[in-house]
Amino acid sequence: MESTRFMVPKMLVEKTFDTGEVEINYAEGPPSGPPLLLLHGLTERWQRFLPIMPALSMRCHIYAPDFRGHGRSGRVSGRYLLGDYAADTTVFLGEKLTEPAILFGHSLGGVVAIMIAARRPEMVRAVVVGDSPLPIAGLHEQLKDYRSFWAGWRDLVESGLSVKELVKALTDMPLSIPGQDEVVRYGDTVDAVSLLFVAKCLSLLDPDTLTPFVEMCDGHDRVLALFEGYEDEALLAISCPVLLLQGNVALGGLMTDRQVENALSMLPDASHVVIEHAGHDLGLGTWNVAPLLQALSNFIESL
Repeated sequence: MESTRFMVPKMLVEKTFDTGEVEINYAEGPPSGPPLLLLHGLTERWQRFLPIMPALSMRCHIYAPDFRGHGRSGRVSGRYLLGDYAADTTVFLGEKLTEPAILFGHSLGGVVAIMIAARRPEMVRAVVVGDSPLPIAGLHEQLKDYRSFWAGWRDLVESGLSVKELVKALTDMPLSIPGQDEVVRYGDTVDAVSLLFVAKCLSLLDPDTLTPFVEMCDGHDRVLALFEGYEDEALLAISCPVLLLQGNVALGGLMTDRQVENALSMLPDASHVVIEHAGHDLGLGTWNVAPLLQALSNFIESL
C-alpha cells in the first residue's frame, strides 16, 4: 500500500510504502533504465544521495528509501538490528520491483545490501558497497572505537533540541578520531552547511536506532543479534557482481585493506576501487562526487 506525499525536485517523487510492520518513506526517480536502490548510512536519510541522483537517474530507475527510524519513515522501538533494516528492504524489493535490482549501499546501507544479496539472490542483480565495514572476524572490535560518537549523538537526539540548537551542540561536540590521540571539535571537521544537514537528519532520527551500536561497544549480549547474518558466510553466498568502494582510511574511511582482501578472496565476481580524495562519505558530504560517479557508472554499464 502506498501514497504520494509531495513532489521534490522535478525528477523525484517522494512516496510512502507500508511493509506491514512500518511505513517507509522513499524517493523514486523516472523509469530510465534498470532499478537502482540507494541505501543510506546510519543516522542519515535518502537526501544524502542528492549529489549523484541527477546523473544516475539518466540511466537507472532510482529508488531511495529512508530506513526505519530515519528521515520520514516510521519508528519501531527496540527493532533496529541489521536484520530489521534488511527485512524492510527485502519486502520493498519484492512488492515494488518487478526485476532484480542493483543495490548501492553506503555504510549501514552497504551492510544491508550484502545481507540481502546473500539471502535473496534472485532479487539482486549487482551490489555496490560504499565504505561499509566488511564481514571479518573481530569486526565489532574495530567499531568499538566509535562508541563515544554514537552515544554522544544519541544523547543529542534524545535532548529534543531544535535544528539550530543541534548545530551549536554539534559544533562544540568533542570527537575522538579512531587511530589518533587528538580530540577535535566535530564542527572543525565539516563546513557550516554540512552541519545543518547533519542536524536536520538527527532531528528526524529515532535515538533508539543508535542503541544497538552503543550496546555492542559495551560488550552487551545484543552484539550477536546485531551482527546476525553478517559474517563471512554472507560473502560466500553472494554470486552476483560486487563493487567495493573504499574510502581513504587516512581520511576516515571504515573499509580496511584487510577487510577488502578477505572479501575479494570470497566473492567470485568482485571489483575494488579506492576513492582516494575522500574518507567515509566517499565525497557525498562535500559534493565532490566525480570519482564516485565514474566508478558507479562504469560498473553499472558493465552489467
